[in-house]
Amino acid sequence: MNAIFQVWCGGFGINLRSFGSQSAFIQKNHQMSASEKDYIVLYRTLVEKKLMLGNGDGKVKQRDLEYLADHIEQKSKVRLSISTLKRVWKDDFVQEPHPTTLDALASALDFSDWQSFKKANAGNIVAFPSEPLAAKQEMSVRFYLALGSAIVVAGVIAILGFGLGKKKLKLPATIPFRADKTVTEGVPNTVIFNYDVSNIEADSFFIQQSWNPRDRTRIDPTKNHFSAIYYNPGFHHARLMVNDSVVATARVHIKSDGWFASLRYDPMDTHPLYLDRSRLKRDGLLQTTQEDLKAAGVDVQKNFMYRYYNSRDFENVTSNNFVLETRMRSDSLLSQACPNAEIMIVCEEGICFVPITIKGCVSNLGVGMGEVYKGGNDHDLSALGTDLLKAWQTLRIENHNRNATIFLNDVAVEHIKYEHDFGKIEVLIFTFNTPGAVDFVRLKNETGTVVYADEFDQ
Repeated sequence: MNAIFQVWCGGFGINLRSFGSQSAFIQKNHQMSASEKDYIVLYRTLVEKKLMLGNGDGKVKQRDLEYLADHIEQKSKVRLSISTLKRVWKDDFVQEPHPTTLDALASALDFSDWQSFKKANAGNIVAFPSEPLAAKQEMSVRFYLALGSAIVVAGVIAILGFGLGKKKLKLPATIPFRADKTVTEGVPNTVIFNYDVSNIEADSFFIQQSWNPRDRTRIDPTKNHFSAIYYNPGFHHARLMVNDSVVATARVHIKSDGWFASLRYDPMDTHPLYLDRSRLKRDGLLQTTQEDLKAAGVDVQKNFMYRYYNSRDFENVTSNNFVLETRMRSDSLLSQACPNAEIMIVCEEGICFVPITIKGCVSNLGVGMGEVYKGGNDHDLSALGTDLLKAWQTLRIENHNRNATIFLNDVAVEHIKYEHDFGKIEVLIFTFNTPGAVDFVRLKNETGTVVYADEFDQ
């Protein structure tokens, strides 16, 4: 019982050796009330479950947080930075997050504000009493012993009710999992997933089409096939999941056969609008005008984003060493205050992306290279602000041994060093939120040889 008592007290921040003075416990928790921390922990659990973030172990990846930031922005019109979300998930704060941040977080669970979230979940929280510091120091040892005993009882019940009844997952040496495209190139593209989990005992089985938890679907373990439609070109690692564990993966490369464009009003939309492919390349440009958008039935008074995809084999150009150069321009649209143009490089194991915008909107930007992310609200990205609506902007990324320098109009504006090898380049993507155009794109390998170029001359 003493061992169990120590484990459960330790989990709640109680030091058995400090019962005499209680000073260590009080100093640890006086800056931010334990009850508020408990609500944040509960929030993380609920939002991970609702949006299917991570693998159920409390750990979330960069892409999970990017998806959450998009979801929160859609719900609350407030854009939280990735660094802010990382601090929330890592308990990396000494004071309560700002009320605006908490209200924005609550919107992801469909609450109007943080207080509404707390009120609705008050019955799900076991918190320490919140009293003045002097009063806490006078609390008797008996209170802590009584509290510790209550925690022990709750812990034993939890262990008996949940822990012991859960079987340890036993997996076979090999688990068959394969993805077969029905179309060699182009979209929509149905992919047939072939799997066999008949010899695995577990509570749940899923296939997740990509990194995005929203693409996770429960499957029947007694069957061997599951099909899903990919509506955009891209490169993915589909996942076969047992309970909360990824047990097998399959590469899914949806190729585009040249440049392809699609549009969404909401990043969460699963069915994009395809733009007329025959009109993308003309007058020496890859372009979409406001007239093109209206002809496609796009409501230009709404916010939207559209992308040009080129998904193909880029002759083994790796993420470690490459030079990518392009020239872009955006046109004004009265409904969009902050025009944005971005180049994204999708690799086998990750992505790189560099956006540019007008000078007054640089706080909205975020640059990613390998595992490194820099957000405009907590990094100085002002050098990526430019006259995007008035002149062509030449953007170049020079990457040598995972040391990347970003040039805008031949001026070095950002440097990023990252650690991990993200494999070969598989997809190039241009993203705009107003009518925009690309003048050229050129990709070189580590020897400086041009392995892909398009001047858009038909």
